[in-house]
Amino acid sequence: MTINEKTGKIDERDVGLFKKIRAHVCKHCPACTHARNNPESIIGRILHHPFHSKNCPMWKAYEELFGENKTL
Repeated sequence: MTINEKTGKIDERDVGLFKKIRAHVCKHCPACTHARNNPESIIGRILHHPFHSKNCPMWKAYEELFGENKTL
């Protein structure tokens, strides 16, 4: 896996098709979009809670492709 030095994100050529699909589902999900834009709201606190953020395959794929806090 390579990381783009300019953006700090994973190079999309190294990501599988299903991971891209899961990430785009999360990117366009109204609840997830609201949670990312308003992390202090009820929905934001629920979706940012470790139980959700560590177990949701769409959220994890989104964070890996587009997330700002990378831990690779």
